[in-house]
Amino acid sequence: MATDATTRKVFHIFWAWQDEKEETWLREMAREGWHLKRVGLFRYSFEGGKPADVVYRVDYHNLSRRDRAEYLGIFRSAGWEHVSEVSNWHFFRTEAAAGADPQIFSDIESRVAMHKRVLAILIVFLPILNIGVMNLMRGPHGGRSAWLENVFVVGTVLYVLIMLLWAYAIVRIAVRIRQLERGRRS
Repeated sequence: MATDATTRKVFHIFWAWQDEKEETWLREMAREGWHLKRVGLFRYSFEGGKPADVVYRVDYHNLSRRDRAEYLGIFRSAGWEHVSEVSNWHFFRTEAAAGADPQIFSDIESRVAMHKRVLAILIVFLPILNIGVMNLMRGPHGGRSAWLENVFVVGTVLYVLIMLLWAYAIVRIAVRIRQLERGRRS
């Protein structure tokens, strides 16, 4: 974590099934006077300021340029500021209102739909990831290349770990969808 008087960079892992936990963490940071400025892959930049009760929400959408403008316009007209975006995850914020907890999703079905979009991407890219890694492991002529022979075991272990993490993510998101559909929160 890097910090100076006005900025702070934090390494933070956000898993797709932890959307509400992520939103709570960002709100706590704002209450401490650290307001989200930008999100990168596991790296969050905050700007120091006056502590405030700011509600953050995350949404996942893979949008075309035309659809993106309309999408952001809808949020803007509803009073949400688009703070940052990383890998199709959009981060929004608005000031907390007394007695209200503003939401970007009008119902459980909308939040379920977001998680289904994430699940679809994971499922679609699983075979692509698998084929890509297998081609790399085979080398340019169908057999393993000489340079890869020495690291084949390490590569295999990493491949298995990635596949296990990928499968775990699919299961966790499916469980999150089921929880939401049952009206429970994790």
